Amino acid sequence: MDEQELFEEFYGCALCHQAPVDRTENPHSQLCKRCREQAIRYPVPKLAFPIVLVVLVLTVFAYFQMPEDLSDYRIYATAEAQIEEGMLYDTLSSLEETASRHPDSTDLAVRLVTLSMDYECYDFAAYCMNTHLAGKSLSDVTYGKMVHYQNILDSYYNTMDALEEISGELDEDMDPELGRTILREHLETMKEDPKMFKPLVWYYAAQVTDTPEEYKEDLLRCLEESPMNFTAMADLGTRLRRDGDLTGAREYYEQILRYEKKDALGNRGIAILEMLGGNMEEGLRRARIAYESNPDATYVRDTYLVALFENGEEEEMAKIRQEMEEADTPVEEDTEALLQGEMTLREYYVEEDES
Repeated sequence: MDEQELFEEFYGCALCHQAPVDRTENPHSQLCKRCREQAIRYPVPKLAFPIVLVVLVLTVFAYFQMPEDLSDYRIYATAEAQIEEGMLYDTLSSLEETASRHPDSTDLAVRLVTLSMDYECYDFAAYCMNTHLAGKSLSDVTYGKMVHYQNILDSYYNTMDALEEISGELDEDMDPELGRTILREHLETMKEDPKMFKPLVWYYAAQVTDTPEEYKEDLLRCLEESPMNFTAMADLGTRLRRDGDLTGAREYYEQILRYEKKDALGNRGIAILEMLGGNMEEGLRRARIAYESNPDATYVRDTYLVALFENGEEEEMAKIRQEMEEADTPVEEDTEALLQGEMTLREYYVEEDES
């Protein structure tokens, strides 16, 4: 045996070069017994184990953080889709809560303000702008967009202040018709003022018109410039319903519910249409949604009371009557006439043309 063969016999391990190759389990092995066992037990170098341990700890930590972060991202990414599903108020509320959890996120704050403005939730937009956007660095494009929004809000609040000032000039003992005339004159002046928020001006102008046709025209002018004004939509739907145009009324109510399926005025309007169509159970369901959403909205309690009456829910009727008394909005005379069987639903909810 020459010197090379002797070396390979005693020092042939390809890893440590200090021991002979062990071929008892594998005739093609290139490792000694010790190195083979170490390779089997520790396929990763021992030096890597502290690193792996750190990575494992970080992974476990990330695992527990991931659900909340994923949920927050989902709220951010699907906000517009959720609004299209009829969840405007819940979506904006969830987005605002998410912004509170991520105060350093400019993108989140910008989206929150943008959606609030797009859907004309002006008070909420102003709150979010002051709470979540103030002091943040913005790109030139985004900054210009926020300045535009701020100008709209300034016009909106200036108009509200002007209306409150006019209202303060009207004496409680003043003749109602004189008060309407004074308010109408102020509103005509405000229509020509470029600083005023025109949708508000047109909306309040509708409230002091002389005829139903003028009322509808002013509300339509309001919606031309403020297409997400749910209150104007509901008022226009109610006017059409009272005129006997139940199909036209439903279109406006459903337009509201397309973006906010819990909206009190939209559901109240549909509840009335369902009852007029003889579907009392659906009328009650819709009236209950309206009541649970905002019982203080215009005539929501009255409509809920009527729906309860039409469905024979006397016990719940008694509760609502008492609640209305406590809220200082007792049952009105014509509503009482309906509940006493002295008036039909159609007579109550539709103004028949007697000509």
